[in-house]
Amino acid sequence: MSRESVLLFGLGGIGGIYACILQLSGQCDVHVVARSNYDVVKQKGFKLKSPIFGDHESLKFAGVWKSTEEAAASGTKFSYVLCANKALLDAKPSLSDHLRPIITPSLTSIVLLQNGVGAEEPLHASFPDTTIISAVVWTGGKPLPSGDGVEQFNREGLTIGVDYKPDGDKAAEDAKLEKLVGWLQKGKGECTVTKDVQSERWIKVIWNCCWNSLTTATRLKTGPFFDSSSQALPLCYTVMEEVVAVAKAKGLTIPDGTVEKLIKQCTDVAYPGLPSSMMADNNAKRPMEVEVILGTPVREGQRLGVPVPTLTAIYTIVKALDYGNTHPDAASA
Repeated sequence: MSRESVLLFGLGGIGGIYACILQLSGQCDVHVVARSNYDVVKQKGFKLKSPIFGDHESLKFAGVWKSTEEAAASGTKFSYVLCANKALLDAKPSLSDHLRPIITPSLTSIVLLQNGVGAEEPLHASFPDTTIISAVVWTGGKPLPSGDGVEQFNREGLTIGVDYKPDGDKAAEDAKLEKLVGWLQKGKGECTVTKDVQSERWIKVIWNCCWNSLTTATRLKTGPFFDSSSQALPLCYTVMEEVVAVAKAKGLTIPDGTVEKLIKQCTDVAYPGLPSSMMADNNAKRPMEVEVILGTPVREGQRLGVPVPTLTAIYTIVKALDYGNTHPDAASA
């Protein structure tokens, strides 16, 4: 009997790590869509450098594809599609557009390995018969400069759960999650399963809303930002507390002391502190994950009548930076 197949869409740092974990598990056939590094991965295989999973010079995937259309044309039916591409809610084509060729209703589950909040809703609308599994990623990693692998560092782990379909069969969806978690654990991946994945995603976005946006807007890592003025750290508290207020108004569970815990995790980091993926994208003039990190909390605050003045100001500034990156003529002197 042939093994089930999995497709990894977005073979960057995080996507590359989880493609390798599944490959090392030996539980499924792993396929990847490698849009920017297709040639080198197809020819040489994929490298992994990791203190947890070991060093591997040439992992060979079952399929390496340039696009989801090419993967679909192979005739392979995928049990899971793991999405580790950048979460851009306003991108054209959308994530749904990319996934449509490879989704088999009632068979394929979509797994989000992305930042931010709000990405599940358009997928439910596009694929109402599909299980959506959502994961908060706490994994450190980056692509190798050669483009043919990844380096995993710091901790590795997912907090993962089903974003349940309305009136769906929760037991059947839980079974799909359980199978995937078993595969990841067989590859030595760490998974914490939750029944309330949206609360976990919003806890992570409390962190992202603050550090991603402020490092991007100031072009400073967190340490120099804290040193820049006496108002820097109080601003961080204000941003986080506004996001907490929105999350609680949504009925989500945010434990007491969450803001203090997240502030401590960052202020305890030795100088010069932390950069962010959003800061890196801005410096490289790439599209940024503004909407899933800042836009959704702002819009939810407005919808629920929760004041978010500081968050709105920061969203507007970062959105303008993003606009300048995608419209270079508008940013010229």
